[in-house]
Amino acid sequence: MKKTIYTLLFCAAVLTSCTKFLDIKPYGEVIPKTADEFSSLLNSILEQIDYGEPVLIGYPSSVVDIECYSDNFETNLTSYPSGNFMALYIGSHLSSKQDLYSDLYEIIRDCNIVIDNLEERDTRMGKDVLGTAYALRGVCYYNLLRNFCEPPVGNLSGHGVPLVTRFDMEERPIRSSIEKTMFQAESDMKKAISYSIEDKIYRFNSDIMEGYLARLYFWVGRWADAVSYAEKVLEKYPLISGADYIDMMSSRYATRGNMLLRSYVLSSGSLSDNFTSAEQTLTARPVSKRFVELFVEKENDIRYSLSFNKKRIHRKYGFGCLRSAEMQLIVAESLYHSGDISGALAALNELRRNRIEGVEEYEMSTLPPINDDEYITVDVYGEPLTPLLNAILNERRKELFMEGDRWYELKRNGRPEFWVARQGRKYTTMKFMYTFPLPIEDTELVDGLIQNPGYDKVQ
Repeated sequence: MKKTIYTLLFCAAVLTSCTKFLDIKPYGEVIPKTADEFSSLLNSILEQIDYGEPVLIGYPSSVVDIECYSDNFETNLTSYPSGNFMALYIGSHLSSKQDLYSDLYEIIRDCNIVIDNLEERDTRMGKDVLGTAYALRGVCYYNLLRNFCEPPVGNLSGHGVPLVTRFDMEERPIRSSIEKTMFQAESDMKKAISYSIEDKIYRFNSDIMEGYLARLYFWVGRWADAVSYAEKVLEKYPLISGADYIDMMSSRYATRGNMLLRSYVLSSGSLSDNFTSAEQTLTARPVSKRFVELFVEKENDIRYSLSFNKKRIHRKYGFGCLRSAEMQLIVAESLYHSGDISGALAALNELRRNRIEGVEEYEMSTLPPINDDEYITVDVYGEPLTPLLNAILNERRKELFMEGDRWYELKRNGRPEFWVARQGRKYTTMKFMYTFPLPIEDTELVDGLIQNPGYDKVQ
């Protein structure tokens, strides 16, 4: 059974061209048909999450990279030579981001194989396999949207990504719109929910997909929908605090508390070394002073001692995950953008009650002032920050530290330009760099496939 699948994938690789995610149809080979055979194909993808491959939700070193691109760490205070192993700024890794594009499309290719060819569609296992294929494809399009498209709020007609949903070796699709890419991700995620995945081995059950829909709607600015799906998750997985929170966040591998999904739950050989290496390397770069100063309540905030030590060296493990606190923050900001100011304030205070001992709840008159030195100065609409939105963003920054979130917050809110220095040279994160380049070989050989702005003259 597995031999048949591996033969299929080998043939796909042999037939690869520059647009390898399209060349998937094997000649002279039998495509698997049963749910059991296709399950093996999907499990090879799912295991990437467990063992820490970065493609879908991130693993330690990839999360460390993303954190290093942002303003959570003081790049200018990096100590060398150990600091040589960390990203200096996003410009150091832009070329490698083209591999992420191809990796995501390879998963989409495998999902298309399942969706198009699975004959056993009505058994429980068949439904689980189909649901998982739709789930993975939807998550891939969400990741493509975040990484390879410009911020979507107010820009839905902008360039999306090519939509590949079926076998066709001759087709060379060009970019869709951001709106159509969003619709594709939405459709796949809802289709996954409709199959009500039951077997835990497939990971992406309905609860997790509702969380991903909340993320998708939040990213594109469909605020009411984001609130609706985030609240569904919170109803089943309410916020936790105290010792339960510490146990969840301190666990190196286990998925605990209200964490629905996380990467790197199994350690193994070189990947385990990768985790340790990422942790040790980051000790060469202190946490940003501005980030430390967000913890006004200091030790009363449970996240304070979990995040860094007195020398401003990080203490929190780096991993990708989906958990309830993110849903609470989505509710708070989405209500704010919807004009429900009292609801947004209440949602913010609810999170703070679960994190800060003896906290005094914010009122509109007691919100902290905006720090003009911060990189984010405008919201997703380009409007100046208000004290309430600033407080929501600050809590998000504290809560999701070392989970690979801050870079995308910078991208959503203005794409600020900033520079770091090394050996007398300045390296600037420019606005266009928040959107990663499509593979150059694809844009050169696929007629009409438009490169992202800023990279059109790159050779």
